[in-house]
Amino acid sequence: MTSKEIKIKVKEEGYIQAIAVFEVVGSPKEHIQRALQAHLDKLVNDKDIEVIKTHVEDPEKQDTYWSTFAEVELLVKGLDKFTWMCMNFMPASVEIMAPEELTFKGRELTGWLNDLLAKLHEIGVLSQQVGQQNKALIKNINALIRNSVLTCIDAGINNKSGIAKKVGVSEKDLKPVFEAMIKEGKIKKSGKKYSRK
Repeated sequence: MTSKEIKIKVKEEGYIQAIAVFEVVGSPKEHIQRALQAHLDKLVNDKDIEVIKTHVEDPEKQDTYWSTFAEVELLVKGLDKFTWMCMNFMPASVEIMAPEELTFKGRELTGWLNDLLAKLHEIGVLSQQVGQQNKALIKNINALIRNSVLTCIDAGINNKSGIAKKVGVSEKDLKPVFEAMIKEGKIKKSGKKYSRK
């Protein structure tokens, strides 16, 4: 697309020219590459978004995960669609290149703010659900570990290192479990050996 065609789209058809940066973090490397490409494909296939230019960075390893990003120059048809794109594609950052000034009516701002509030509400609900699921998972994992400790003791595996090896949890991480189970009267410790109380 030529710069003249871009200017016509912005000036006469109400498009917004912008640069958006989309980031993906995760593991393995191939997964984040596929995820980013799927994201870009959705942008390209949207009839109200025209991708002018895309630059994708090679993934970089950071500790135990990979990260990559794409810088995309695009034209988006109007403020409503631009807002929609930001809410649904979640770019890490955007820079509006043209037009230099945006004018909109009060009802457009109302729509934009309501879209923003709806998205924030959705995120809040999801956050609460994830928090509740996390609490349930922790409770269930804790019960599994405690039952595994008791099963080990019943099977004659009664020292800290043997139990840790069988359960698959480090001795350091099992320490508070042992302490809690002793305090609750579920197990007792004699020297270096554990038994049921």
